[in-house]
Amino acid sequence: MRRLLGVVRTDPLGWLLATVVLLAGAASACSGDDRPPPPAQPSQADVPIVEPPDEEELGRTVQEVVDVRTVQLSDGEEVQVKGLAAPDGCWADAATAFARTVLLEKPVEPTAAGSLRLADGTDHAVLAVELGMVRSEAGDDRALHEAEASASAKRLGRWGPPCVLPNTRDPPPAPVPATTTAPAPRAVTGCSVEYRVTHSWPGGFRTDVTIRNTGTTDVTGWTLQWKFANGQTVTEMWNVTHRQAGADVSATALSCNRTIPRGESVLTGFTANSSGSSASPRAFSLNGHACSVV
Repeated sequence: MRRLLGVVRTDPLGWLLATVVLLAGAASACSGDDRPPPPAQPSQADVPIVEPPDEEELGRTVQEVVDVRTVQLSDGEEVQVKGLAAPDGCWADAATAFARTVLLEKPVEPTAAGSLRLADGTDHAVLAVELGMVRSEAGDDRALHEAEASASAKRLGRWGPPCVLPNTRDPPPAPVPATTTAPAPRAVTGCSVEYRVTHSWPGGFRTDVTIRNTGTTDVTGWTLQWKFANGQTVTEMWNVTHRQAGADVSATALSCNRTIPRGESVLTGFTANSSGSSASPRAFSLNGHACSVV
């Protein structure tokens, strides 16, 4: 079964809140003999009848990611998110990898606009466009329009190398044959890192990490390293291959973003678990070169 999302579904939160209110009222009436007598209990006719939410809406997760805009839910339904264009060939693999990281086996909730809302409230369509994973085809959606303008201005994802050459809007170059040996990593002559927490919740957070080449030569092949101060643990990271040993974290480029031209930047990000405070790292290094923190 396949459909375009575009309907408002019953929010199970309302049913849960109504149940909690009724239970809380019953509990407060029995909390001590020295308190005023409880109010008269309502008759059965006075108690509102609250229908439980449709079981189909509870616990639905993404079981398969076809591409950045098409997924299959745990109930077998295949959903194509509205507002997202077909993935561009140059960035299709990276966009699918991003969608798997963000959506696979995660609880999601359909939105009235036809997207998928993640557990932390993030709109999947807006996030995918904002990170440059895919174009928007919803010309009348202000949020998607602004997300695409931001990604294009920052030259993120399919808006940057290798899909778009620096200072041009030309098509990407022909793919490098699989037999060609990748060039060795070059020394870094300058870099900066912007570490920004975009969402947080009890026990976890989500962060964007922007790496900019501020040096005089292109960076070809790179690994970003930092150290956590409060026991944070990365659970998922996109656009890189990550490793963590204790407090030490490393993020290594994929084939699609191996090169950072001088003056250009790449974006990665991750979700992490945390307990208590979650201070941002104070130092980053790119291929062993200390980066400034912005």
